[in-house]
Amino acid sequence: MLKKMNLSFISCFCIIVTILIQFKSIHAEDADIPWQMFRRDLQHTGQSPFVGPKNSEVKWAFKIDTRITSSPAVGCDGVIYFGSVDGRLYALNQDGAEKWVLQVGDEITASPAIGRDGTIYIGSRDKKMYAVSPEGKVVWTYKTEGIILSSAAVTKDAVYFGADDNNLYVLSLDGTLKWRYTAPSNLKASPSLWDDGSVCIFAEKGTLHAISADGAQKWVKRVGSGVYSSFSSPAIGKDGVVYVGADNGRMVAINPDGNIRWYVNTGKAVHSSPAIGKDGAIVFGAYNGFVYAIYPDCKLKWSFRTGGWVESSPAIDADGTVYIGSSDGKLYAIDSKGNLKWSFQTMAAVEASPAIGPNGAIYIGSNDNHFYAIGGEERDTPVPLFDK
Repeated sequence: MLKKMNLSFISCFCIIVTILIQFKSIHAEDADIPWQMFRRDLQHTGQSPFVGPKNSEVKWAFKIDTRITSSPAVGCDGVIYFGSVDGRLYALNQDGAEKWVLQVGDEITASPAIGRDGTIYIGSRDKKMYAVSPEGKVVWTYKTEGIILSSAAVTKDAVYFGADDNNLYVLSLDGTLKWRYTAPSNLKASPSLWDDGSVCIFAEKGTLHAISADGAQKWVKRVGSGVYSSFSSPAIGKDGVVYVGADNGRMVAINPDGNIRWYVNTGKAVHSSPAIGKDGAIVFGAYNGFVYAIYPDCKLKWSFRTGGWVESSPAIDADGTVYIGSSDGKLYAIDSKGNLKWSFQTMAAVEASPAIGPNGAIYIGSNDNHFYAIGGEERDTPVPLFDK
């Protein structure tokens, strides 16, 4: 059945297919890690069980010497981890004080992932994947043949990431190679996992790859013209449908068998990784300056216009509020109906994606060289701004 909609800045082509699939959960045991990895969970839904802040009050800001495009992870103890183009991995306590800093060999634009034992996994442009202890010590490194922009996904027994050498790597938690999958182009995006352990990753030339849990190719589908850095990573819904944006301006929904279900065309590149709300709505930003929420049947839920292009990926809190950055330097909080709740102005573009902490704070970095904590639990005394 063909479905068409004429909407401002967005057109929609839908193929409706009914699919019922049963899955076994592999990630419930890690649900207590507040924001475990890029997009929070293995399906990259960007959905949090915590309610975010009611206003844009800054609790603290941590200054470094350069811009921050790495998105944060938040551990069970509330410690926040993020990388930077200065080649450092930062660990901050909940009050914004520096816990430790680790220098690696080149820029970090990927986002960290946290294992069940608290180990932090982060890739760098120095072509290495690092495993770092909660105390900031390097446990092991794994050298690839390409720079690593892909943000790692971590399960109870493996670390998954792509590299510029066209390989998807799957390592044991001790840093030994379990298997790898070679794609026809660079793998800069972050891998997502279906509940049966199969892996989904988007390659630079616009092909989406589904790989079985033992490394065998299941299917390949061309869905666009390309993928940008670690931002355009696929999200997977409860029914196994994959959502991913591409340089040709499309957000595409792909069935678990690799057939396209529908796509929407924004007219500008989609570098924002989609989030998936409790109602199944797919939320993403585009280079036309809009943030969109699309129902799973391809109907527009709402759209919201920012003051610049959007490549930040959204986080969704327990109330359905969407938090997302824009090149206009603002972090936006948009309610479940598409209305602005509040915004926070930084001093430069916000390319990084926000994370939601267990205290309800929003954590996000900006190109203004600051890492911010917005809102969260009330305190008796103000928390100061921290310099490095």
